[in-house]
Amino acid sequence: MGLFSNLSERFRRKQHQTNSNSGKPFDEIYKDLGGFEYNTEGFKISYEDFIKELKWAEITQLDVYKTDLMIYDQIEMEIIYGDKFFTISEELPGWYQFVEKTKKIFPNIPKDWDTKIIHPSFATNLMTIYTKVNP
Repeated sequence: MGLFSNLSERFRRKQHQTNSNSGKPFDEIYKDLGGFEYNTEGFKISYEDFIKELKWAEITQLDVYKTDLMIYDQIEMEIIYGDKFFTISEELPGWYQFVEKTKKIFPNIPKDWDTKIIHPSFATNLMTIYTKVNP
């Protein structure tokens, strides 16, 4: 039994800390900065093995959409900078404050995109909420 326990433990997937499994009430989840750190120039995100530092001025586009996960939808955001991008989701601790921060940094972002995207259910509802305008 000891060998089997060791093997099964070794292959067991690590559970990621997310908003839905944090055990926190929504108001705490909403206020939580998660792995985000902000300064006037940009932000840094640290989540498990992923670390990224980005200046607001480097962001060229923000796309949001929903992923159909069979019984519920998950909102995701692609953060595009030049020819590179990474994706975060509403499950990421700090998501809600990041959304609020982007609305302040980029005043052209529709203030209600996050409520509009939820309808209709199980539709992708892809939206580009920010595109950098080159002077």
